[in-house]
Amino acid sequence: MVKRVVIAGGGAGGVTAALTLAEAIKNYKIGDLEVVLINRDEWHYMPPLWMDVALEGLPIEETRAPIRGLEAFGIKVIINNIVEFDLDNREVVLSDGQRVGYDYLIISLGSRNGWDSYEGLDRVGYHNYDPQSAVQLNRVIRGLTDQKIVVLVPELPFRCPIYPLEFASVLGYRIRARGYNPRITVLSPVSRKGEDLTGLFGPEIKEIWDRYLTAYGVEVKTHKGLESVDVDKKIVVTKDYEEPFDILIKTPPPRLPGPLRSEAFVHPEDKRFTKVTPGTLKHPDYDDVFIVGEHALPPIGLGMAGAFVRAAAYKAATIILTDEEGVGEIYRITSIACVAHVANKGFTAICEIKFDGNKYQRTGCYSVMESSLAKMLKRAFYKGWLDRIKV
Repeated sequence: MVKRVVIAGGGAGGVTAALTLAEAIKNYKIGDLEVVLINRDEWHYMPPLWMDVALEGLPIEETRAPIRGLEAFGIKVIINNIVEFDLDNREVVLSDGQRVGYDYLIISLGSRNGWDSYEGLDRVGYHNYDPQSAVQLNRVIRGLTDQKIVVLVPELPFRCPIYPLEFASVLGYRIRARGYNPRITVLSPVSRKGEDLTGLFGPEIKEIWDRYLTAYGVEVKTHKGLESVDVDKKIVVTKDYEEPFDILIKTPPPRLPGPLRSEAFVHPEDKRFTKVTPGTLKHPDYDDVFIVGEHALPPIGLGMAGAFVRAAAYKAATIILTDEEGVGEIYRITSIACVAHVANKGFTAICEIKFDGNKYQRTGCYSVMESSLAKMLKRAFYKGWLDRIKV
């Protein structure tokens, strides 16, 4: 009897899980496993490239691939909105009333941009957390000169923890290269250890950030929490000070997407995220449901970034393959690699990860290479990923 794996979400996690399963079905000649992916629109996007849209004017078309390209791998694709997960009946309910049954369910829906979480945040500022907003930000950046620019991070954790520092360093470099002297300030929530964003990944990575941010006139200021944004006066109001701005560039507070806001999913200690069993990435009450999106990772010690989501999705897929088909081996998350774009260069880093039975912990992060090649590698990876689906 054919068993069906339904994957909810066509982002980094969903596509990773789908391709991992599809390749195993082909390589091991598995005939009793079907893969179905549900995505809300016709495109699979690579969100990190939206920074290049904002900073360099990269066309949106180069940041996406048609999600139906996955059908060439034997994956069934359904384009529709998910409105509910009926876990007791093993069904995914879609906006047109269709109910898609499953034997296994992998959920990777990302996070909702919670602009409405703070007064004024939804009414002022620019961002590149969706393609059209990235295009709008690019128009603003092209006209920047000596303005006071504030890059606001309202709270921890948030999507892609290196992004504000990447963006600020590249922005400072580019504006100064045109002969201007902007005042750029990154407003960073203070971590539990009393650090700003530059120190989240250890002293070696902090040294790189400090060097580049200083070189291009970027100041990092910690705050104890965002209160509001005064739209009329153009002031960011935190719990410990007020920061004026001419241009505000904002990072979204993460919130749960609609289908995950039910009691069956919401984390009891942090309603911004879903509950999940750390070792297996399964729903605590449903052994056939895996939850691997960024909406599940922070409470178990993993970051809100594509590299972590892909690792979690790959692990979930390998559990299904070993449990159901007896092939391969379960993936262990022991390290995560990332590439950062800094000024006109970049660096690659490796973070070692240890699982203590309850939570994942970073035991050290190290720079592997600091070079203009790092930026090229980052772009090449993203483009190669999309090209694979396009072909």
